[in-house]
Amino acid sequence: MPFPATITVPDFALLRKPELKILFNDLRWPLATQVFMLLVLHSDFKTGNVPDTSYARLMELCTPPTREKGGRGKGPTRDQLRYVVEQLIVHRLVKRNNTHNENQGTLKLTVAKRTTQAPKKSA
Repeated sequence: MPFPATITVPDFALLRKPELKILFNDLRWPLATQVFMLLVLHSDFKTGNVPDTSYARLMELCTPPTREKGGRGKGPTRDQLRYVVEQLIVHRLVKRNNTHNENQGTLKLTVAKRTTQAPKKSA
């Protein structure tokens, strides 16, 4: 699977006020915001289901690309990602299907359903 590269952000990637409040006021950790945005952008926007992924896949997506000079930047550890996913679940930004996870050895997550239209601006 190639790395995601998007110049224009699709409307369904816009975050809602409650999501922003949790990410920036409660969690206050850039990795939590990065993981949540990855999950939103990789999810099916109509159902909110994230295709089967794993902590290894999230580690790869969160690790900076190779620099022009030198090696690749340091990415998050598996324990950090496990903690972030648990915090997203505790704050109800993400749901997990534990039965599917145990049976398949994958990470089955669901985010809130999205629409293709931008949220309406309040007057």
